[in-house]
Amino acid sequence: MTLCPNCGIELDDGMKTCPLCGRDQENNSKQEQTPETYPSDIIQLHKSENRKHLWELTGIIAFSGIAVCTIVDLLINKSLKWSLLSDVSIAAVWIIISLFLFAHKKPFVLVPLLMLTILTALIFIDLISGPVAWFIPVGFPVTVAAFVAIGAIIALYRAAHFKGLNILAAALTILSGFCIITEMALDLYIDGLVDLRWSLIAAISILPVSLILFFYHYRLKKGNRLDSFFHI
Repeated sequence: MTLCPNCGIELDDGMKTCPLCGRDQENNSKQEQTPETYPSDIIQLHKSENRKHLWELTGIIAFSGIAVCTIVDLLINKSLKWSLLSDVSIAAVWIIISLFLFAHKKPFVLVPLLMLTILTALIFIDLISGPVAWFIPVGFPVTVAAFVAIGAIIALYRAAHFKGLNILAAALTILSGFCIITEMALDLYIDGLVDLRWSLIAAISILPVSLILFFYHYRLKKGNRLDSFFHI
C-alpha cells in the first residue's frame, strides 16, 4: 500500500500524482521546497472556486434577464417603461446574492452593504414611478429599522454566552418593536397621524411568548444550546 507523503491518502499501484493534493510522488525532493498542501486547503479552494462559478452564473442570468426585459419593453412600447422596474430589481437581487457569496462570514460588513443596496433600489424604484413620494416617509425608516433589528439580533447572538431559547426570545421582542415602527411610518404617510392598532396587538401577542422562552432558558434549561435543543 502506497500513501501520499503530503495528505496521507492511499494511492493505487503505479499512480504518480496524488488525486487529492496533486503532489508528484516521483519528484518529492523538488516539491519539499514548496509549502505543503493539506486536504482542508483543497476543500477551501474548491469552495472558493464554487462561489466564483456561482457568482458568474448568477451574473449571466441576471444580465440576461435585464437584456430581455429591456428589449421586450423597447419592442412593445418603443421606450423604457416597466423594464426599468424589473431591471433595478434584478440588479439589486444579483448584488445581494454577490454579497452573500463573498461576505457571508462578515455579518457586520454584510448587513450594512445589504441595507445600502436595498435603500438604493427602493429610491430608484420611487424615482422611476414619479417624484419621490413614499421612499423618505416609509421606505427609508422601515428598511433602516429592519436592518437595525437584524444587526441587534446578530450582536446579541455573538455576545450571548449561552445561545439557546434566549436568542429566539430576544428576536421576538425586537420583532415586536419593528412592527410598531412600521405601523408608525405607515400611519404618518397615509393619515398624517399615529394610530397604533395591529402592531400593538402583535406586540402584546409576542411578548408573553418571549417571556416564556426567557424563563424556560434561564430557569429550567440554562445553558442548552439551540442546535442541541432542537436536535439539529
